[in-house]
Amino acid sequence: MLTIFGIFLITTTLIKLSEDWFYFNKRENNELKLKNISVQNQLLSLRSQINPHFLFNSLNVIYALALDKKEETTEAIVQLSDILRYVIYDSNTERVKLKDEINLIQNYINFQRFRQQPKKLVKFEYNIEDEKYQIYPMLLLPLVENSFKHGINSDNDGGYIFINLELDENVLHFYIENNFSEDSLPERKEFSGLGIENIKKNLEIVYPNKHTFTTTIDKDVFKVSLKLFENES
Repeated sequence: MLTIFGIFLITTTLIKLSEDWFYFNKRENNELKLKNISVQNQLLSLRSQINPHFLFNSLNVIYALALDKKEETTEAIVQLSDILRYVIYDSNTERVKLKDEINLIQNYINFQRFRQQPKKLVKFEYNIEDEKYQIYPMLLLPLVENSFKHGINSDNDGGYIFINLELDENVLHFYIENNFSEDSLPERKEFSGLGIENIKKNLEIVYPNKHTFTTTIDKDVFKVSLKLFENES
């Protein structure tokens, strides 16, 4: 039979265990919250670098048109405002629909055509099975920007960009290739830049162990391949 002292001892032990359990869970929750805050801060920091980078390149297009006093300047400004509305406001969330990112890429390509010569070729193909599929915002555009910067917007006559996006069985494959002038290769041999470096960091944070990302140079062609294996539907 339990004595009063035994009951007191058991009760005290249970209270102590409960306090320890509560403290342990509280500490774990606090650590988890701090970790989430840290991740969010990293993502916000990276995105804050991407947006000005995007704006800087876009303003260069407007500047080139205005410098030549082309009639398309006003049209380009209006189109840029539509793009920036998405970049600054609509993409300010954890996930966006892949089809919205596709529209952004298409709009960006159309915008860049204001400064392209007719002999420059840009081809964008995509095939999506699931229109509800979602992706981290502004993940793909920096790669497209990079191709324009080092490809057809450089001193590369007859330059081209080929972009292909496939979504098959919840595996997203994004592929880009562009040619470049071999004379400019020593100046930018890694083709990294802010966009490429940021996308690597974003992938490690948002898609850890759920992606592959490779860049290769084959003679005068730069290739990028990105695969996402996470189901974001």
